[in-house]
Amino acid sequence: MSTERNTIIVQAKGLYLQSGMFYILENINFGLKKGESLALTGNSGSGKTSLGKIIAGISSPFQGELNVSPDIKRLMVDQQDHFISQSGRKSAYYSQRYESLEEDTTPDVRTYLQKIQEKAGCPADEKQLSEVMEQMGINYISERKLLQLSNGERKRTQLAAALLQKPDLLVLDQPFVGIDADARANLNKLLEQQMKSGVSLVIICDQEHIPSGVHKVLELHKGKITRFADRAEYIPETVSDGSKKEENASLFDLLPAPKEIYSDVICMKNVKVRFGEKEILKDINWQVKNSDQWALLGPNGAGKTTLLSLITADNPQGYSNDLVLFDRKRGSGESIWDIKKRIGFVSPELHLYFLRGGGIYNSVPGLGEKPHTSYDALSCTDVIVSGFRDEIGFTASPTGLQRKIANTWLSILKLEHLHDRKFYQASLGEQRLLLLARTLVKSPSLLILDEPCQGLDPEQTRHFIHLLDIVCMNLNTTMIYVTHIQEEIPSCVTNLLHLENGRINYCGKFQK
Repeated sequence: MSTERNTIIVQAKGLYLQSGMFYILENINFGLKKGESLALTGNSGSGKTSLGKIIAGISSPFQGELNVSPDIKRLMVDQQDHFISQSGRKSAYYSQRYESLEEDTTPDVRTYLQKIQEKAGCPADEKQLSEVMEQMGINYISERKLLQLSNGERKRTQLAAALLQKPDLLVLDQPFVGIDADARANLNKLLEQQMKSGVSLVIICDQEHIPSGVHKVLELHKGKITRFADRAEYIPETVSDGSKKEENASLFDLLPAPKEIYSDVICMKNVKVRFGEKEILKDINWQVKNSDQWALLGPNGAGKTTLLSLITADNPQGYSNDLVLFDRKRGSGESIWDIKKRIGFVSPELHLYFLRGGGIYNSVPGLGEKPHTSYDALSCTDVIVSGFRDEIGFTASPTGLQRKIANTWLSILKLEHLHDRKFYQASLGEQRLLLLARTLVKSPSLLILDEPCQGLDPEQTRHFIHLLDIVCMNLNTTMIYVTHIQEEIPSCVTNLLHLENGRINYCGKFQK
């Protein structure tokens, strides 16, 4: 047994990965023994996901070798799921998940997981399926369609699908992102159990959330290894405090405050939402006044995503409720566009849909993938500029001032190195920041940020939260901030709406 435990199952020798003229990974060398687990860490854009894909066998290096034991079954759980492909559609628009539910051809969660078992060549095992679903806390959504799941529910379903395939080596890209505190604690225990059972895990995560039980830590910076050490010897570097950085004051000279002021930005009275026999929201009474900043909290499945869909006009059940948006009763003649043009909205789910229909079909940096369409020519600056008119790609030429504002945002977000790069060449975390800038450039009357710091490294998170405080202070922006991590709530937030099981658990002042 000791000889088997010392067997190296993954050996990287001089790995290089290139995208265009840029190196994503340079001279990567390391080994992983049977039963060992590895944390891949580093700042956003350091090459963690790209290395994870090579280890999982999804992509190949430009140069160098990755030697893997032939009897090792490898799998990867992406940070973003691919459930849209289960519907047979090439693409979909964001609000489609709330429309024509009877036409949703995606399988429910249990059927999907059964299909995963079959495709993996595993015999149908209802006992194992039920155990995994219970471990991941998804029994209550067993009959829910995949595209109807919240972000956290999708993440846990992804993990369940991977475990049912009984891999020897499992690569997890940011597994704790998008799940609530209880689910994170349960997942930590589950990962420890998997490691003790002999499964080798490669976990992509930030320095502050390396799971217990991990044996080795490999730290990357700009595609190069900066440290490869035993977990017990690894001490993360202190993250600089982005709040001490002086922001570029000229940004707020370039960004006008919202032109329109409303009495009721949002007013809900006894709002309810049902999907079939399932009651998702009930008796929601909530009022958001101009310049209010709210935190929207609650566990996975509490109804937060559905509540937001009513506000963004993506859910047609808004018409059948007593709902006022921007001082107008829903269904009183306003168009969906009238509502959306007043809202700046970013969520992990929307990231999946961005440019999917006619542009970047897979926004995960891909390396080795063929160009998709002419929309892939969009630069990172182009993506920010597209926010002025809520465009996907361009139908109008940007002005010089709009270009100047976009470049200022690149500087503010410390993304100057992306000035000449394409959007698909940016890392997931960098893409998220670009989409946040795209949302802010039009100075929306209502800013909705659903898990905005997902995929950002700790320094980016601190810096962005500080930036939000400054934006809200300078522009009096009305904001709804959704998160599972209370420590990242901006200090400007003074109100809290807490949901649980589709009902209001608390509505009032936020006690920090």
